[in-house]
Order: sequence, then C-alpha cells, then structure tokens
Amino acid sequence: MGITRAGTAENLRHFLQFAMDVCSRIDADADTKYALRLAVEEVCTNLISYGYAGRPAGPIEVAVHDARDRVTLVIRDRSPPFDPGQAPAPDVTSDAEHRAIGGLGWHLVRRMMDEVSYEPGTPSGNVLTLVKYKS
Repeated sequence: MGITRAGTAENLRHFLQFAMDVCSRIDADADTKYALRLAVEEVCTNLISYGYAGRPAGPIEVAVHDARDRVTLVIRDRSPPFDPGQAPAPDVTSDAEHRAIGGLGWHLVRRMMDEVSYEPGTPSGNVLTLVKYKS
C-alpha cells in the first residue's frame, strides 16, 4: 500500500491520512498507530521544509508493508541526501526555553521505531525504512 504526492505542505494531510487509513486496515495497536503517524509526520515535514526547500517540490512516496510480526514504513524522496542517523541528539535535559529549536522529531522517531535504515541516492531516490514490531 502506498501513496505518492509532491513534497508540499498542502500534501502533508494526505500522507497523514494514508498512514491512519493503513493502520485501520491492518488493525494496528495503539503503539503502532502512534509510531507510524509520528514517523510519517516528522519525515514528510522535514522533507517538505528542508529537503525540497528552495527547489521545486519533488515526490514523496510513503509505503506501508504489513507482516505478521512487524509493520514496515518505507519513505522515498528525491531531495538532497540527509542521513537521519547523523542528526545530532537533541538536548533533552535543559529547560525548554534554553533548548535549541529542532532535532526532537528525529529523536522521537528513532525512539518509537524498532529499526531505522537509510539509503541515499538509490535509482529510486533516497530510501528511509522504518520498522515497528507489533506488540
């Protein structure tokens, strides 16, 4: 199951709706629903805001694969490569008003998902694969 749309702010709602529809179809538990929605929102928002910033909006493809013990989320794009594994860890110890803005979303995605892998510049673009094991 998948959806492909241009990486624009107007299309973010379509990606989120797709994630929620898939979760309903596969009867995902609450933890899986939350993790998938968070991941789709964070990754697509970053692609729209940073990956395609200053250039024509390229495609974002979001696909979900359901298996007996896991749900796999695959997000493809054609923006300049950015490895989320290289994103600095956010400061989660300082008071909110003293923290630098940004980075918390990737931190949450990494904590909520069980596996994260990234392949830059494949023939189909950058590929981010996120796996959530079912409860």
